[in-house]
Amino acid sequence: MSEQLLEALQATFGGHGIEAQRSGGVILAQDGLVLEPRLFERGKVEGGTVQVQVDFVIESPRMNGIPLLDSFAGLGETAERAADNAYAKFLQASFHVVAESLTTHRCDGNQVGWEEWTGAGHAWRVCTGPVLMVSTREGARIEGFQEFLPRLAELFSERMAAGPHWMRVFLGTLGGKHTGSEVLVDGELWTAGQELLDAHAWVYPEGYASFRHLLIALPKDS
Repeated sequence: MSEQLLEALQATFGGHGIEAQRSGGVILAQDGLVLEPRLFERGKVEGGTVQVQVDFVIESPRMNGIPLLDSFAGLGETAERAADNAYAKFLQASFHVVAESLTTHRCDGNQVGWEEWTGAGHAWRVCTGPVLMVSTREGARIEGFQEFLPRLAELFSERMAAGPHWMRVFLGTLGGKHTGSEVLVDGELWTAGQELLDAHAWVYPEGYASFRHLLIALPKDS
């Protein structure tokens, strides 16, 4: 359990006008939303920088028993600063998607987007967050996501069964070469989505670059 992360989560929910209280090592938010932050230290990397991993275990009645696990790496001079770094990424990439899709809260501005994806005899309202881009060179980014997402949405609509789902897409590169990727649906590798990602015509910058994207698909009639 991380007191630092629990305090940050409770303050963030409160700052958005979302009811939330602590209960042991979890945050109980409105509409049955439950978040548990888990902090893992991963040792030091080159230069003595501390690396951590923060997992956010998320449960909601709207997910019909499907747990959501969102993970972020963090770097910093100390474990506390590394945890802050991971939490900042969660705020930027995932918090508003979770808050708006899994509670009655509505975010301000353009913090999330909603799309309708239609399958065979069923449809989803899909909440999408910003694409979190990370790179070692200022302004550098992996190109091709805008073309990739509609193809991924079409494949999802064709292949996925009715009901709620969450999907996370990640791609990492180094020196203009692919280093790792994953397309997860409900916490499991989605082979068809992975094949689509691997075959896509990405354009990689020099240095390190990555992106991650979280989507939550809820039945349209829910």
